[in-house]
Amino acid sequence: MKKILLVMLAAMFVGTVGYAQGHVKEEKAKSTGEVEAVDMGLSVKWANMNVGAKKPSGFGTYYAWGETKPKAYYSWDSYAWSKQNTQLLTKYSSLDRRQQLDIADDAARANLGGEWRMPTADEYDELINPDNCMWEWTAQDGVNGYKVTSKKTGNAIFLPITGFRYYADVQFRGIYGVYWTSSLYTVNPNKAWCLEFNYSNIEVHFGNLSSNRFSGRCIRAVRK
Repeated sequence: MKKILLVMLAAMFVGTVGYAQGHVKEEKAKSTGEVEAVDMGLSVKWANMNVGAKKPSGFGTYYAWGETKPKAYYSWDSYAWSKQNTQLLTKYSSLDRRQQLDIADDAARANLGGEWRMPTADEYDELINPDNCMWEWTAQDGVNGYKVTSKKTGNAIFLPITGFRYYADVQFRGIYGVYWTSSLYTVNPNKAWCLEFNYSNIEVHFGNLSSNRFSGRCIRAVRK
């Protein structure tokens, strides 16, 4: 995997509200007819809300990488593709050399159907490229995040600052936005590439926030 673009923004801090970790109420209902494909003038169209969200500012559902259903506890012991409570992998490993999720293990396809799927690391790289889109730190419905506006079409999407699920807790909600890609980090297959951001930094990374595959992260779907 190539070195992913790092974008630093001189954005105004708009009062980040949240906490590092804790038990919180989550939206677990599947999205229905509200999900729309937004043309950003890029190689794929982007959903207007997260998988499992009820509106664009909703966090949606948290999934382990390669799993299609949420759960109460996120660890290697509960992970579908590890041998019990170990980091020995049964799929997407250095043995089978799979680098992208199979569509059967794609939470976006499983929950939204149609042509929806999880984005690749390259597709997120395209979205954060400043030649393609402008990222503006803002708030929507009281939720902090980024309004991403296409420089090609003028259309926009909102990415809320979600945090992630680690063991039984939601961590860094209100501080970091963390979204899975469908791309494995092949140097260390225990990890996968993520979009990570806060109010001053946006990047596609394999582990600033412990991107172990068992952790639960939100998903923004794409389609052609």
